[in-house]
Parts: sequence; structure tokens; C-alpha cells
Amino acid sequence: MNVVRSNVGELDIVSTFLPAEETPIEEHREALRIWNEKRGDRIAPAWREVELTDFPLSLLRCVAVTDLTENPLSSTYRYWGSGLTQIYGHDYTGRSPSDVPPKTIGFNNQGGCARILRDRKPHFLAREYLNHNGFLGRALILRVPLSDDGVHVNHSIAFFHYESSGGDHAEFFKKLFAGLD
Repeated sequence: MNVVRSNVGELDIVSTFLPAEETPIEEHREALRIWNEKRGDRIAPAWREVELTDFPLSLLRCVAVTDLTENPLSSTYRYWGSGLTQIYGHDYTGRSPSDVPPKTIGFNNQGGCARILRDRKPHFLAREYLNHNGFLGRALILRVPLSDDGVHVNHSIAFFHYESSGGDHAEFFKKLFAGLD
């Protein structure tokens, strides 16, 4: 387990990286099972072997596929789900994770993308948003690697799940992220 704490104004952000198997989301566990079937004894399946519709349909609205380059570290969203567009207020297909709010914490480049390239295995990220009153919400993310050559990771699929302390998750996170940049 690896915990990273950030502070943005009055907001505390606690990012906890855990083994993928520790996700509390049942659909994440099913996605991981499918990913494992597709990879067999390799580090990861190739992008050409994966259809997003192979995964639980309930996850597809909040899924992102990222093209990754290790040196220099860069990433671009190949696919950005409609649920993510609703939550973040913009379609980030073709854009870098550093363009996605909250830019102040480097959404993906400093955490998930670099980690998936380095470790070459799935991981689970719980990112909690807290203020002086306590829990506001969290993003629970399962990220799995893809490897077109069987050696290097060059894509990833991220399955996002959002929880908030009240009301409509999309509206809540839109307001939360807008306040961070």
C-alpha cells in the first residue's frame, strides 16, 4: 500500500494505491477477472485483443483508455467515456491526463500512468476528498495495463467509480473539481 497526501486550499486529497484485487467494487473484480483471462501467462493482453464491451456494461460510461509512452513519460486519452464527460464537463479524448481537472494534482501523469508503466500490473487507487468537516467524496479507480508487444506497457484501461457525500455524483464532482483549479 502506498499513500500520497495532497493539500489544495482547504481540501485534503488522500490517494491510496492498493493491489488491484483489493477493490471493493464487484464490477472492478469482474473486469480484473476478464483482463486476467485475456492476458493468459503474459504481462497483459494487447489492445487489439480487447473489446470494451467484454467488460461489465455498468463500467463503460466511466472508462478511459490511455495511450502511454514511457520515455519521456506521456499519455493521451484514446477513449473517454460519456459518464466521465458528464462528471468532468468535457470530453478529453485525444488530450493528456494533465488537462483533466483537478490539474493542481496532476490527475494521472504523476500517479496512475507512471505506476502502470513502472509496475506493469493492475492497481487500484482510492482517492478521497476531505475537508475540515470530513469526507466529501472519493474516486475508486481500477487501472489495468495493455501491451502490444508482450514486454512494454503502451496502453491502459481505467475503470472509474465515484461516490459522494450527497446527491448527484456528477454535479458534486463537477463542483468539487471546478474549485480545485
